[in-house]
Amino acid sequence: MGSWIFQGNPAEFRIDDAIRELDRITWLAKVNLDKMRPGDTVFIWKSIHNNEPAGIVAKAIMETTWMPISSPPDVFSYWVDSKKKNTKAKRVWLDIKEKQSEGHTMITRDMCLEDDILKEMLVIRQPNGTNYLLSDNEAEILESIWAET
Repeated sequence: MGSWIFQGNPAEFRIDDAIRELDRITWLAKVNLDKMRPGDTVFIWKSIHNNEPAGIVAKAIMETTWMPISSPPDVFSYWVDSKKKNTKAKRVWLDIKEKQSEGHTMITRDMCLEDDILKEMLVIRQPNGTNYLLSDNEAEILESIWAET
């Protein structure tokens, strides 16, 4: 099974509210589509916005391979621009298993920068993407930190 970081931008999507209130969510699938598999672990990363830190806010399991679908109404309602057209795009379904508000603290970008392995993650070096495939080492370290927070 693979491990991923899927990044969301709070300027476009109310990620904190969606994670807190939903148990399942769709997410855009933009790169490495052929490597995405049901059962993969996905760490959901909130990008920096309005001086709030970036970092991991939830852990999910990928339920599906990508499919061309629109966001369901319950997910679409969290988009900041309600006038934005809800078009079909390549998306996967995620089952949110653990949230920062349920006994877990956010793994911040600053925490990642303190680790020699994590500071080299693509989400740190190239933060403008949506989907990042993690190395086994990166995934293992994130799993360990998440379990401790």
